[in-house]
Amino acid sequence: MTTTSDPAAAARITHRHIEVFRAVMTAGSVTGAADLLHSSQPTASRELARLEALLGYALFERLQGRLRPNARALALWDEVQRSWQGLERVVDRAV
Repeated sequence: MTTTSDPAAAARITHRHIEVFRAVMTAGSVTGAADLLHSSQPTASRELARLEALLGYALFERLQGRLRPNARALALWDEVQRSWQGLERVVDRAV
């Protein structure tokens, strides 16, 4: 996966941005992601837009009011899924 060439921008990407991205991918929509996150649709949209701005590229194609993940989003999704599974293993070990 291509990474951002701006290390400062990458440092500003937060866990929340990744959480919002994961929720959008899981739910299939920003509205669904907001529901999963117990947040509002405008907040989820803003966080997703901020993530894309920090990355310097779009993660989704916007088609007729719907989001469709592009190749970069799918590559990021694979990595996010692996990370989330690792986090789940840590939690399982801790309890």
